[in-house]
Amino acid sequence: MRPVLACLPVLLTAGGAVAQQPSRPPAPPLIACPASVEVMARDEIRPPNGWEVRPETQRHWLRGADLFEGDPADRVQLRPDADPRARREWWDLGGNRQPYRLVCRYEGLESGIMAAVPASARRCEVTSIRENSRGMRHGRIVSGPDQVVVACR
Repeated sequence: MRPVLACLPVLLTAGGAVAQQPSRPPAPPLIACPASVEVMARDEIRPPNGWEVRPETQRHWLRGADLFEGDPADRVQLRPDADPRARREWWDLGGNRQPYRLVCRYEGLESGIMAAVPASARRCEVTSIRENSRGMRHGRIVSGPDQVVVACR
């Protein structure tokens, strides 16, 4: 009887180690929206004599994304599932007739940037961190999430 009881603490310790193993980190994204884009102003300014135009690069921060099945011009925009408490939106992918297109949206810009979503992706997710921040950024008033991450895995 003693050998069995002697093994019990070892089994309990081994069982506890299995239960406390850390979860695996998420796989790296197959595609992700850049956190910001730089835009060179191309205004048609005609300066007075003796003056010249001084173009400046402006940085615009990621604010969200849209997912389309096929060309966005065909207007087949997919509606995401959402968890407002966790500040997340996501699209589960698969069963599409045409390739998915991810359009990344940036504050202060009407246009976004677009890329094809790899066929092996199973989910695209938008996560917002620190809701309802306000402030000035490059001379523009910015309101909304402080940081947005868009990734497809």
